[in-house]
Amino acid sequence: MWHGGVPGLNAGDMITPQALNAGQHLRDDCPTCQARANGTPLAGDDNDPTLVYVTTDREYARLYAAGYPNGGLYVVEPVGELVDRGAHDPVPSWGCEAARVLSVYDPCVSPTAKEARRMVRRWLNA
Repeated sequence: MWHGGVPGLNAGDMITPQALNAGQHLRDDCPTCQARANGTPLAGDDNDPTLVYVTTDREYARLYAAGYPNGGLYVVEPVGELVDRGAHDPVPSWGCEAARVLSVYDPCVSPTAKEARRMVRRWLNA
């Protein structure tokens, strides 16, 4: 499974839920990131802050890695019960209590403006 998120993790690290306003998930060009940082998630943002999200779709995880400055893309192993997010996301995805990093696929996801627009069109406007 895949997880895209905070940079700097290594194989063996545990990914645990972070507070929505932890200050790490910030990009100037990301309205969702800014809303979460302010503690006011956007309408329709039903992510549970007590869960870590994983997916079988690498490119969907890359979208979330791109929400962090130089975010990381990881191969992970979920820890705990999987909560199906299929009704909420355009690809198979699940929430879990934590995830163990098995390997670092891309340590620095930093899309160009064109790539970021393509991701938004593909996933967020799906």
